[in-house]
Amino acid sequence: MLGSLNIFKMTKARMDWLAERQEVLAENIANANTPRYLPRDLKAPDFKEVLAGTTAVPVNAVATNAKHIVPAQAPDPFKTVVQRKAFESTPDGNAVILEEQMAKLGESSTAYNTSAALFQKYQKMIRMAVGGR
Repeated sequence: MLGSLNIFKMTKARMDWLAERQEVLAENIANANTPRYLPRDLKAPDFKEVLAGTTAVPVNAVATNAKHIVPAQAPDPFKTVVQRKAFESTPDGNAVILEEQMAKLGESSTAYNTSAALFQKYQKMIRMAVGGR
């Protein structure tokens, strides 16, 4: 029941994107000493598309028989990674700025906690409206 409401779909999509972004940022931090490494970040979801319901839901084919060719998986919508041009880099070409990456991690953590709290509030509100506790 709750999964069919748009507010829950949007909150879940936001939390999924934030979790995926945290993995990318952690990879940037882990490669802070790797020569010629450029930091990456995920493309933010377009809020207008989410509201309009135009975001594509990936449909994956399934092999129903062991003799079938294994189908290629649809690309993950969160894997759209953009590279930015770094204006600061070390002599070995590494462009990771740890302070910037840590700030982005903190921002993602705060946004995730806010989304989780919003999800819980709406869930409580619906339970109260239905008559449950």
